[in-house]
Amino acid sequence: MKKDTKMQFPTSFGVFSPTGHVVMAFATDGEAERARLLLVKSGFAQEDVTHYDKYEVMAELRKSEGQAASPLQIGQEVAKVDEYLVLAKQGCGFLVLHAPEDEAAKRAVVIVKPLGLKFAEKYNRLTIEELA
Repeated sequence: MKKDTKMQFPTSFGVFSPTGHVVMAFATDGEAERARLLLVKSGFAQEDVTHYDKYEVMAELRKSEGQAASPLQIGQEVAKVDEYLVLAKQGCGFLVLHAPEDEAAKRAVVIVKPLGLKFAEKYNRLTIEELA
């Protein structure tokens, strides 16, 4: 059954905080969508792989900017918001993959790397791990 609504960006106290997810950026939205389809074909659950176009990324992450000054928001996630906004403005497409297990996260990166992957970062509980 196809979902009618897109998964919302993972947040904590209103700020982008995708613990247990891999955030991937691709040169274009088309490449991001091809990567999403390939991950689903490769066994990842459709509901675990979400494609966000540049406009969706800009809109969602601007919401986080207003919360960035909060004393509750200490960590690398806040610093990443600006980096992701710059990439979105350049036309990049994004995937957010729910993959709490390291093996699944690394397998996903291997699968999509040939499709114009610019970077992939896994958000762990207290760290961000660069995967590509």
